[in-house]
Amino acid sequence: MFFKSIRHWAETYPYIFAPGLVGTATLLFLPGRDLLGKGHWALLYLLVISLVASLAGSRPSFVASVTAFLAWDVFFLPPYNTFKVEDPKDWISLGVFLVVGVLIGLTSGRLREREALAISQEREMALLNRLTGRLLAIPGPFEMAEALCTEIESVFSPRFVRFHLVQSSGKRVLLFGVKTGLDIDPLEEDFLGWVVENGKCVAPPAVEPPRAGRLLSNGDPVPHSAVFPSVARKDLFLTVLSSSGLEGILHVGEPLKQTPYRWNEIQLLFAAAHMAGTFLERNRLEESARQAETLKEGDKLKSAIFSSVSHELKTPLSSLTATISGLLEGDLPWDAPHVRNELGSLKKDLDRLGSSIGSLLDLSRLAAEAWKPDLQWVEPGEVLGGVLFRLEHSDRIRVHVDLPENLPLIRVDFQQWGRLLMHILENALSYSPPGSHVVIGARRTPLGLETWIADEGPGIPASEKEKVFTKFFRGSFSELLPGGTGLGLPIAREIARVHEGEIRIEGNQSGGAKFIILLPSTHVRETED
Repeated sequence: MFFKSIRHWAETYPYIFAPGLVGTATLLFLPGRDLLGKGHWALLYLLVISLVASLAGSRPSFVASVTAFLAWDVFFLPPYNTFKVEDPKDWISLGVFLVVGVLIGLTSGRLREREALAISQEREMALLNRLTGRLLAIPGPFEMAEALCTEIESVFSPRFVRFHLVQSSGKRVLLFGVKTGLDIDPLEEDFLGWVVENGKCVAPPAVEPPRAGRLLSNGDPVPHSAVFPSVARKDLFLTVLSSSGLEGILHVGEPLKQTPYRWNEIQLLFAAAHMAGTFLERNRLEESARQAETLKEGDKLKSAIFSSVSHELKTPLSSLTATISGLLEGDLPWDAPHVRNELGSLKKDLDRLGSSIGSLLDLSRLAAEAWKPDLQWVEPGEVLGGVLFRLEHSDRIRVHVDLPENLPLIRVDFQQWGRLLMHILENALSYSPPGSHVVIGARRTPLGLETWIADEGPGIPASEKEKVFTKFFRGSFSELLPGGTGLGLPIAREIARVHEGEIRIEGNQSGGAKFIILLPSTHVRETED
């Protein structure tokens, strides 16, 4: 702690520390002035000069050399307490001492400054490397501002760090801050407004002024006094720039060590701010690209819907029109068997039309994420019974049900879960050859309740087992089913998803496909005896 305090004084007040340390050493040396020869005190003063150089730098060490030169002459060379020198040979000693002291101070000071510069550069590169790595994995502006502020706080230890986002309208929004409750300055808003209006950085004069070619990308920072006369501050208002203009303002408070920022530190902070500006621009471009891709996908979806509507709605409508027109024209006899046959055709076309419209409505709810299941505890057999009741008699007799006794209750939306089973069951019946059977079964597992629907159709290739759940996709054997919208399976998977379940496809032993619907254990409850 004592050494840190000395180093703090040496860095904060170097030109007071140098003569002060020489004076302190002189007070300590005086009681033993008669114990050592006059040349020995010169060696001790050289040690003090080296200490000043290692703590404060080369320039303060020069001040220490001159001060030690005078102190040795006045207090340790007779006659004492005067600048006179009794022995002319002592002038040679004084001259050599001054030269050696200056050389030692300059050498030690430069070594110390180079070491500090190397440490500073290493710290700066580490900061930029960490920021670069973190910004590549950060999803949004808030996370970027948090990473930037926390990294700056850990390296520079300012009193606070705030990141203000500047919107296109010029409005400022405080996106993130570290220690934002400290030292809220009433002039801060005025400085922020000036930076937005002028697009310039505001900073105090640096300890090491910039050399030629070391300007920031938008010129030297403007001192606080140039914005508001007679205002002296140590905080930084750095512009966050991109190719599109001003993206934000990085407000860094004064260092806790009370020393002004060096020029290389200001450059580093500005580089970090520039990285933030690049990130914000990239994030905006990526968002625009995502929106463009969404619009493109929307156009594709509209085209697919129009294509489906033109085929799946127009075909049954044309058939209905032809049947009704034939009945109205009266060319054929109106006997009961003929009318019953025609009405049967009308019912099939109406069922097909209703199924297509229902699928399209379900698709719109799916796209709008409007599935809101009304969950209730029901028996699996009750849901399946409702599904089988809606099937045609010719299809119903092809379905074999294999449900064990004492199945647990399931917590589902009765209508939606029935629609899920109906979509998969109709798909299995449609692709199975006439006279074949579709088996529905269920069983309790540690993961929940598994329901399967197995058919005897051509099966589904491994490469299409995920594609069949894509909207409007119809597989390799779609020619076996001339109708269909390609929406049944995607809707079934979406219903399973909102019930926290899943659907997977396996091969059936008979060569067909086996759809397995898993409802998690959180939606399954054993029946009470």
